[in-house]
Amino acid sequence: MNDEELRQRSDALASDLVPPPFDAPDVCPMCRSWRPEGTPYCDNCLQTIEDVSRPCPRVLPMCLYAKPSTMRDRLTYYKDGTPEQRRRYASEIGIIVARWFAEHEAALRSLTGGWDVVAVVPSAKRGLPQPLESAMQDLDSPHIPDLSQPLARHVGDIGHRKLSDEGFRPTQSVDSLRVLLLDDVFTTGSTAQSAASTLQIAGANVVALVPIARRLNPEYTAGVRALWDRQASIPYRFADSLWWEF
Repeated sequence: MNDEELRQRSDALASDLVPPPFDAPDVCPMCRSWRPEGTPYCDNCLQTIEDVSRPCPRVLPMCLYAKPSTMRDRLTYYKDGTPEQRRRYASEIGIIVARWFAEHEAALRSLTGGWDVVAVVPSAKRGLPQPLESAMQDLDSPHIPDLSQPLARHVGDIGHRKLSDEGFRPTQSVDSLRVLLLDDVFTTGSTAQSAASTLQIAGANVVALVPIARRLNPEYTAGVRALWDRQASIPYRFADSLWWEF
């Protein structure tokens, strides 16, 4: 896929995407979700800080999503849909990732100081390869990063709002390794932050955790609804979606 085709196909998907928010009193500075004013982080990130030893404080979502939405369907059915849905949505996921890296890899390297490897957060339940890894590697684009997988599932109990330093184990030496972690969905962050903590306990530096989408639930509180409505009113443009550059 050449750059012009990538631009056209990704621009056609932009109307399904919602940009993450800038810093604000109601925005969690760790994961870009809603937080009650006067608190340092959202409830999920406060739990993360309490439950694992070395979480990644820099979560940089490509976009937000809510349920129901086309983006929610895309992120669900590229893994668990019919064969036709999996092919279509996996291709679209790969296109979103490739365009985002095409636009922002240089700025991301500048912000983080760069990385040695890019890894997809392993699933708490699925085997390898991860659907996100397959979706990225199936897209013929020079902007898809090369992937490594330094982690495997381990004994710790992880899941919705369940975190563990032992949820994963390193499969190789990661001492002094600079790792960029990718994930498809960040909801409570339990799986991704468990993976980040495992790596950092083993001596790695997780320079950032980049989910394709950070989920918000506008029905949770009026505050979340206000944040969602504010962001959903802003057109998503790949070229200016990097809120953390400012």
